[in-house]
Amino acid sequence: MKRSAMVVIALFMIVVFTIPASAQVNARGRLTLLRVHDVGTGFGPPTDFIDVEVVIALDSQPGKFFGFQLRNDAKLPARQGMLDLLRDAFERNLIVNIDFFQDPGKNNNILFRTWLTK
Repeated sequence: MKRSAMVVIALFMIVVFTIPASAQVNARGRLTLLRVHDVGTGFGPPTDFIDVEVVIALDSQPGKFFGFQLRNDAKLPARQGMLDLLRDAFERNLIVNIDFFQDPGKNNNILFRTWLTK
């Protein structure tokens, strides 16, 4: 193999293997924001935009926001349940637990699970 081809392959491998991947993370806290808006309006600036209809913030995660879609698809029943749970927690000032995907360097994250504990 030519030296130039080997250099290109090596550079490609460095780039591919150093790009940070999103991680599954969890957090807990009290809701400080519960926002629901129209499909397609999304949330956040262009560099940290999430295509979601429900957005929350937690007191334990200042400056971070978490959201999920509320669309008429197979996931709607579970997501409607998550929204109902979040509404109850917001109204009663309960601690919520969430799982979300954290992309490095981003403050707006995709929420995929939420639950309450006593």
